[in-house]
Amino acid sequence: MGNRRQTKETSVDDIRRQTVRLKKRKPSDREPKPVENELKESEERLKSVVSRSPIPAFVISKDHRILYWNKALEQLTKIRAEDVIGTSQQWRAFYARKRPCMADLLVSRAQEKISKWYTGKYSKSKLLDEAYEAIDFFPELGHRGKWLRFTAAIIRNEAGDLIGAIETLEDITRRKKAKEALLKAHRELEERVQARTTELAQVNEALLNELLERHRTQKALKQTTDHLSLLLESLPIISYTRKTDGPFNITFVSSTIEEITGYPPQCFIDDENFWADHIHPDDRSRILGELKAGQAKGTHRYSYRFRVMDDSYRWFSDYWRVVQLPAGSTNYIVGAWQDVTEDKRIRQEGELRLQQMIQTHKLTALGEVVTGVAHEINNPVSFIAYNVPILEEIWNTVEAILSRSSTHHPEWEKRGLSYEDVCRNMQEIIQAFKIGANRISRVVTSLKEFSRSDETAQKKLMSVPEVIAGALVIVGAQIRRTVSTIEQDIAPDVPPVCGHFQKIEQVVANLLINAHQAIEPGQKGLITIRCRYIDSLNAVVVDIEDNGKGVERNIMDQIFDPFFTTRRDRDGTGLGLSISYGLIREHHGLISVLSRPGRGSRFSLFLPVDGATDISLYPAILCIDHNVKYLKELKANFVDAVIWRSEAQDRLEDVLDFLAQHPEVDIVVSEVRLRGFNGWTLLEKIRAKHPLLPVILYSTDRKALSPPPQIKALPDFTLHKPFSIDKLQKIIHEVGRQRL
Repeated sequence: MGNRRQTKETSVDDIRRQTVRLKKRKPSDREPKPVENELKESEERLKSVVSRSPIPAFVISKDHRILYWNKALEQLTKIRAEDVIGTSQQWRAFYARKRPCMADLLVSRAQEKISKWYTGKYSKSKLLDEAYEAIDFFPELGHRGKWLRFTAAIIRNEAGDLIGAIETLEDITRRKKAKEALLKAHRELEERVQARTTELAQVNEALLNELLERHRTQKALKQTTDHLSLLLESLPIISYTRKTDGPFNITFVSSTIEEITGYPPQCFIDDENFWADHIHPDDRSRILGELKAGQAKGTHRYSYRFRVMDDSYRWFSDYWRVVQLPAGSTNYIVGAWQDVTEDKRIRQEGELRLQQMIQTHKLTALGEVVTGVAHEINNPVSFIAYNVPILEEIWNTVEAILSRSSTHHPEWEKRGLSYEDVCRNMQEIIQAFKIGANRISRVVTSLKEFSRSDETAQKKLMSVPEVIAGALVIVGAQIRRTVSTIEQDIAPDVPPVCGHFQKIEQVVANLLINAHQAIEPGQKGLITIRCRYIDSLNAVVVDIEDNGKGVERNIMDQIFDPFFTTRRDRDGTGLGLSISYGLIREHHGLISVLSRPGRGSRFSLFLPVDGATDISLYPAILCIDHNVKYLKELKANFVDAVIWRSEAQDRLEDVLDFLAQHPEVDIVVSEVRLRGFNGWTLLEKIRAKHPLLPVILYSTDRKALSPPPQIKALPDFTLHKPFSIDKLQKIIHEVGRQRL
C-alpha cells in the first residue's frame, strides 16, 4: 500500500516538475522551435506522464474542465477519455447526480466544504502540501460498487498561480472486503469461543459420569478422553488417566498441569516415577498405599503436597475413579487434580484467627492476673527498697561504733567470727538486697508492660535495643537454663523505629525461646543477638542466632505455617512463628531464616524505620574472583549472583562490612587466590562473624584447595576449576537457601 501511495505522489510531482521546467527554459533554448511547439511538446509530455501512470488519475483546469483522463482511469470507470476531456463531467464516473469532486473543491478554493461532502472520510495529506486524502464507497462503479482511496492536489505554475488540480484514485475494494471478511471471521470466532466457554461452565461431574457409563469399549473410552481433554483444557483442574496395575503409570495429563506446576505433561508420561517422586516425603507412603487400597472401592479422594518447579510445595486435591471396561480390556483410573493451596491457606488463616482470639482472651486474662500479682509483689518490694537505705545507714553507724570499741572483743573469737568478716558480709548482704530489689522492680515493670494490650494504640517511635533488653528481662532467666552465653552486638547508631513496642517485644521473646529450645540439654549453648541499621533498606535488622540443632530442609517451607510444630509432644502449639510472622508483616517488615542442620539457625527481623514502607528482598550469592570473565559467566548462570572483582587494595573488613549491610547474601563462592587477601583467611573471618553462612572455595591449583596449617575452619565445599555450572547448582541446592 505504501508503494502505491508513493507512486501517486510521484505522478503529482512529475506534473509539477514538467510545468516548472517549461517556465524555466531559457530564451536561447526556445529559439530553435516556436513557442507553440514548446507548449505543445510540454503538453504532450504532461499527457504522457499522466497516461502512462498505472494509478487512475485525471487533471482539471482552473475552470473545472478535464485536461487529462488516463488509461488506468478508463479501465476503472469504463468511460473513454475522448468522451469527457474538455467537459466538466468528471462527476459522471463516480456519482449518479452532478456534484463536485474533491479536485473541484480544491480548484474552487472551497476546502472548508470538503467536510460537507466527505464527512468523516477525509484527512489532510501528510506528504503533499495543499492536498487531501479520502476513502469512500462509490455504488455507481462496477456491478456492486467499489471502495476507492483518492488523493486530490492543487497544481501551481512557477509564479505560484493555481492552474488546475489532479486527482488520483486507488481501488481498495478487495482489501476492504478482505478486512470485512476477517472482522466477520473474528466475530464468529469470538462467538464460538463464548459458546464453548458457556458450554464448559455447564460441564459437571454428572456429565462426566454419564459419558463414562455410555462408552464401554476401548474406542469409546479414547473418544471420551479426547473429548474431555478438549472440554477441560480451560478449567482450573488437571484431568489425567493412569493404569490400575504395576506402578500405576500415567497415560494422559491435560496441559493445565504446566500452568500449575511448571512441568510439561510429557514428564509425567515418560517417567513412571515422576509423580510419586514429587509427592512430599511425609505424604508419599500414605498416598501410594491408599492408591492401591482404594481400587476395591472404585473411587477415592485425598489431599497431599506436591513439589512444583520452584521447589516449593502446593496442596493437591486428587479425586479418581476406576473405569470398568468390557471383559478382556484393561481398566483405567480416570481422575482430576485440583490446586487447593489457597483454600488450605484460607482455612488455616481462619483457624489461626480463631486461635489468636482464644490466645488474646487468654493473654487478657493472664494480663489481669499478672497485673494483680505484680501489684502484690510490688508492695513488699517497695517496702524492701525503702528499708534497705535505712538498714545501710544504721549499719554504717554501728560499724563506726564497732571499729572504735569492739574490734578485739573476746566474744568475736567465742562466736568463731571476726570483725572484718562481719563488716564484709554485711556490706555484701546490703548490696544484694539493693540488686535483688531493683531486679524484681524491673521484672514487675516488664510484666506490666508485656501484659498491657495495645491493639488499638497508634504506632510510636521506639528503640529496638530497648525492645531487646525488655525481652531479655522477661525470658532471660528461662533461656539461661540451656544457654551458657548470650552475646549482644548492638550498634550504637540504631535509629528509632515506628511501631508497637509490645508486639515487637513479643516476637523477639518468642525467637529467643525458640533458640533456647533448639539447644540440646548438656550442650554448650550460645545465642548471639545483633542489631544494626542498614541505610540501603532504611531498616533496622535484628539477628537472633543459635548453635542448636537447626531446621531440616524438608520442613523449612512450613515453619511459618499455622499449627506446624516439631514439638507437638512437648506442648508445642505451632502458633509462635506464624503469629510472629503476622506481627512483623503488620509493621511492613520481613522475617527470614537461615538454618544449617546440626549447626544452628539465624532468624532475622527487618523493620522499616517509618513502619510503613514494604521491604522487598531476595536471596543472593556473593561471587568473589579476580577474573572478570569468570565472574560474568557466574552472573549469566545465576541471576541472583552479586559479583565482587578482587583488587589489590581490598581488605577483609570490606567483605565483612558488605555482608553486614547485605543480609540477603546467603552463600559465598570465592576463588582461593585473591589479590587483596587469601580465600582461606576470608573463610576464617566469615566463620567467626557468620558461622552459619555457607562458603564454597575453588581454584585451578589443587594444592591451593588444601587448607594451610594455621587455618582451622573448613569450607562447605571445594571445587577444582574449571568446574561445571551444573555441579555448582547441585551443591547450592544441597546446601539450601535462606528463606526471606
